[in-house]
Amino acid sequence: MSRVYFIHDSQGDRQRGEQELPLSVGGAAQADIVLPGLPPAALVAYVGLAEGHAFIQPADTDVPLFHNHEHLTASKWLKSGDVVEIGESLVYWMVQGDQVDITVHERQASADLVPPSAPPPLNDRVLPEVAQASAAAPGQRLVRRLALAGFVLLLLTAAFLLLATPITVRVTPQPESLAVDGFPPAVSIGGRRLALPGIYTVTARREGYRPLRQTIEVDGDGYPVFELTFEELPGQVSIELQPAVAFRLLIDGLPVPAEGVDRFEIPGGDHRLRIETARFLPIEDTLTVAGKGQVQHVSHVLQPAWARVRIASEPPGATVTVDGEPIGVTPLDTELLQGAHSLELTLEKHKVLSLQQQVIAGTDLILDAIRLQPLDGRLALSSDPAAASVSVDGVFRGTTPVTLALTADVEHKFRLSKPGYRHFDTRLTLAADEEKSLNARLQPEYGIVFVTARPADAMLRVDGREVGQATQRLRLTTRSHSLEFSKPGYVSRTVRVTPRVGSSQNVDVTLLTVDKQRATDRAAAIPAVISSPAGQSLRLVRPQRSFRMGASRREAGRRANESSRLVKLTRPFYLASMEVTNAEFRKFRSAHSSGFAEGVSLNGDRQPVVNVNWEEAARYCNWLSSRAGLPPAYAEVNGRMRPVRPLSTGYRLPSEAEWSYVARRQGRPSEQRYPWDGEYPPTTVVANFADASIADTLANTVPNYNDGYRVSAPVGSFAARPAGFHDLGGNVAEWMHDYYAVYPGESERLVTDPLGPAAGDHHIVRDSSWRQGSIVELRLSYRDYSRAVRPDLGFRVARYAQ
Repeated sequence: MSRVYFIHDSQGDRQRGEQELPLSVGGAAQADIVLPGLPPAALVAYVGLAEGHAFIQPADTDVPLFHNHEHLTASKWLKSGDVVEIGESLVYWMVQGDQVDITVHERQASADLVPPSAPPPLNDRVLPEVAQASAAAPGQRLVRRLALAGFVLLLLTAAFLLLATPITVRVTPQPESLAVDGFPPAVSIGGRRLALPGIYTVTARREGYRPLRQTIEVDGDGYPVFELTFEELPGQVSIELQPAVAFRLLIDGLPVPAEGVDRFEIPGGDHRLRIETARFLPIEDTLTVAGKGQVQHVSHVLQPAWARVRIASEPPGATVTVDGEPIGVTPLDTELLQGAHSLELTLEKHKVLSLQQQVIAGTDLILDAIRLQPLDGRLALSSDPAAASVSVDGVFRGTTPVTLALTADVEHKFRLSKPGYRHFDTRLTLAADEEKSLNARLQPEYGIVFVTARPADAMLRVDGREVGQATQRLRLTTRSHSLEFSKPGYVSRTVRVTPRVGSSQNVDVTLLTVDKQRATDRAAAIPAVISSPAGQSLRLVRPQRSFRMGASRREAGRRANESSRLVKLTRPFYLASMEVTNAEFRKFRSAHSSGFAEGVSLNGDRQPVVNVNWEEAARYCNWLSSRAGLPPAYAEVNGRMRPVRPLSTGYRLPSEAEWSYVARRQGRPSEQRYPWDGEYPPTTVVANFADASIADTLANTVPNYNDGYRVSAPVGSFAARPAGFHDLGGNVAEWMHDYYAVYPGESERLVTDPLGPAAGDHHIVRDSSWRQGSIVELRLSYRDYSRAVRPDLGFRVARYAQ
């Protein structure tokens, strides 16, 4: 129950809901219930709600409060008829059903009464009159008795008038009859009633409303006003449905019980109506009820909530189950309510057929093309040997032994296969629900393997069985076999081989001594990428074959110092992915400046360091070695840096052969001519060469080419070629480890790990730069030399892996 609170005070009439409690009582500035005569900001009490009951609680104030004439110092429950006195105000609390009236009256001031100044006179004639009365005649006694009774009645009336309290009983709306009953009875005078303190019963009647009967309590204090409200009778709504079926009525979402045959009591006003039946679509409508006991008739035509459904199967006679309930056998005509339904058709020796079907009300549904499949046959399949793979009609179904469910009355193709054995093929048809067993005997098949081992007297075990010396001809089944080679002092080795029918195979195995195997294992454990103390990334290079340095005499752009050389590198080495930058070099020599070229700075942190000579590059390498705890690759002799022989594993410049291998052969089937694929000039931007942006200064630029950089670019600005290595063509030229020399006559003589002459005046320079753009300079075989610094000459670092 949710009550509404009507407030009547000097501010007018207004209402509040339960959710707005508590209400404050006080002056006009802040209070919800305003009392006259109080300061505007004064708050004297609060009206609250707890467990559905209202109560009043005094505020922290000096204004005295009285509840039904009792001094109020703590919270007090409020009931209908209560009066709260606050200063010169009376607050009346009246409850009628779900309505609470809170009325504020100002106490009427008493008139100023002044008694006479002289004392009342003593009536000395009373005694003589009494004496005369005693001597009166009997007729006079009756008169006197009547007069006495009238006098007593007057006294009682005067006492009633003095003790009675004027009360006002207001009933909304205006009643057709109103009575206030009690003892002594209330007296009606001039539109108001006088009543002694006590309990009275108010009864009132009005057509269209429930009879009102409510108890009021008169406490003799003030001028109480009792505000009462009739409860309106609900409307009598009769509902007629076509067809007439049982139904459930909901008004505003709540079920309403019937008050007779299809008659319902519904409060007056607008309501949401919903009618629900078992087999018809629900009806939703807006219903305006007149109320006040008036009878209304409502009629609706129901629409079916089902559809006619026909279900037929082949073969017929299948039991049909809908949502778990059997409803008949096929062919079947039935009705189903709208919505999703689970249908099952079951027939002996046939598979259960399950359907999820959506039924739409009023739309016929025909399911007459249902074909029931016979139950599968079951085949228990085994093989000798076991663990053969089974495929049925080309689909893998497991390994033997296995029990297979097979579609009945259909011929199936079986294949059993196992490595080392011939396929077993057969065909089979099973009837519905038939069970059968089949054991397949597999025939082995063989292949020839020729085994060669070094050393020749190594021993051989096949699948763990010793078969003698390793070098021999083996006849093995066509499955995977383990061949284990061993000899004292050598590391054993195991390989696997799968022989093939109709063709032989060769297995060639070389055993390594224990020491050689350890060396091989150490080489395999070398990390693929390392970082220098300056943060450069170096990648491992393992040369796999010999290669040719230099260029053919017929190659366009070839220079005389590019004679062909046959070279083989045997030691794995690391080469930096990028050229040394200014930031990395300044960790070693903080004051270095790479300067300017063509009006553009060369000093960017990510630009390659330039204007360094070979000596400074070698000292930088030794600084890296010192930081890494490695032996230096260079030694200072008479103030000049010289390579250490034999070369250590410390950081150094790459040898010309190492740089040439990575730039031209790493990851490629043959030597690369340019830093791109194809012929000169390049058709796409691949590196930083002399281009259109510097054509105003240089004569030799790459035709129709612009890489976006007038001078050097930040390292790594272009794609790695080969993978992992940037700028092995273009950006800046690079110092090599070797002294400069030419090598005529070495085109067919294999040279191993060349490091150049032991001494010389110049060092080799490889790679093209941002200042070069001709076909001569952009070839990867181009060789230059220098001993002076240049704005387009830098370096990258390298070191042996072990």
